[in-house]
This record gives sequence, C-alpha cells and structure tokens, in this order.
Amino acid sequence: MYVIEVENLTKSFGSNNVITGVSLKLEKGKSYVIIGGSGSGKSVLLKSIIGILKPTSGSVKINGKEMTNLKQKDRDKLMLKCGILFQGGALFDSLTVADNIGFGLVYGFGLSKKQARKIAVEKLHDVNLKDDVLDKYPSELSGGMQKRVALARAIATNPDIIFFDEPTTGLDPITSGMINELIVKFTREMGISALSITHDINSLKHISDRVGLLFGGKIIWEGDNKELWISNNPYVKQFVTGSLVGPFTA
Repeated sequence: MYVIEVENLTKSFGSNNVITGVSLKLEKGKSYVIIGGSGSGKSVLLKSIIGILKPTSGSVKINGKEMTNLKQKDRDKLMLKCGILFQGGALFDSLTVADNIGFGLVYGFGLSKKQARKIAVEKLHDVNLKDDVLDKYPSELSGGMQKRVALARAIATNPDIIFFDEPTTGLDPITSGMINELIVKFTREMGISALSITHDINSLKHISDRVGLLFGGKIIWEGDNKELWISNNPYVKQFVTGSLVGPFTA
C-alpha cells in the first residue's frame, strides 16, 4: 500500500520551471529520502507535495486522496494525520515548549490545554527530553533541543506520515546522530511512514529505505539504500562521494 503517490508533478514560478515532472511512491511504514544539490528544488518539491505550494500540474495523493483539487477544509482534515518537521524547527517563539507541542492537539483536535500538556510530556520523553523543559521558551533551549521539541510536536498527533525538511541542518554530528536515531525509531519501530529531503550523507545512510536523486527538476535515479552506495550512476557517485569532478559540476 502506498501512502503517498506523486505523478508527473511540476511547479513553476513564472518562467522558472523548478520541478519539471517528478513521480514517486512512498510505501506504508517506509522511509523515502529525496537527495540533491543545493538549489535543486528539494524544498519546493516537498512543499508542493504537502500543499504549502500549489503544484502547476500533476497529481499528489496522500492516503489515496487527491490533494491538488481538495478544498482547504478537506485538505486541513487530511493533514491532521501528517506531521511536519521544518528545517529550522519553526517553533512559536511566544509559546512555551508545552504549548508548542500541544498546538495541533488544541487547535486541530480540540483537546483542552490540560490534555495536550499530558501528551506533550509523553512526546518529550519519546525524544529523550525531560519534563523540566515544558515551561521554557524556544530561546532558552539549544539548537538540538529545539529540533527535538519540534520533532515532539510533529509526532504529538500520532501521525501516519511525517515529512522531514533537512532534519539535521545546523546541528553538530552528535546531535545529528541523535535526530537520525529518533527518525529510525519512529519509522522502523513505530511504523510511521516518512518522506524526507536532505543533503546530509550520514543522515541519508541511516534513515532511508528508498532514495530518489533530484536533478534538473526530475528524479533522475531511484533505488533502495543498499543500491545507492554501489550505483555506477555518475550523478549518484558524485553526490555520495562529494567529488569535485562529475556531472553536478560539469
């Protein structure tokens, strides 16, 4: 069963064609990672799939529902079963950790703040944080802690699917490793499906079941994690080795 199906998706900004025909499928309980160079359109693709950006053409189905022509209220209802970890965390500066984690529970599911706070404690424990940060504000936390709070918020509604936008950007290697392990925990141990974008090779190695390489607005190579490291595709080889010589820099 596929929880996400993307067919011939395009996204243009005027005459700038960023995504020129992407197709991919995410299996239930699996982790699909989109890789590509800076400026390749990874974030535009992810936002087009989520619906933050409206695709120019093509099809996006989430849990079998066509997203591109849904009314906003129907889209919002469908997205309640999806979690999103944004690149910078995107925590609300004026809200405490508890209120950040419980935001979707209160305003999406109608829970009381007391109920949401109880769940926030559980989710903090899931990301290896203690209760003593509940009443702190994002500015009082380290970058790694902020990222974990954002991850706790992403899983607070017990989503079927989580979208990860560069989950380890700006983090030190140890904290990055911790985030990677948490992503593995939520996908492989808890059965949550994940669609991620990254250019972090270490993250890619640990969290992916299937990988798609984005170049020129298209997925030009696709395969599983094991195939990635032995591929003779020149684009793949240059990307995973970081070589200065190859089609990316030709």
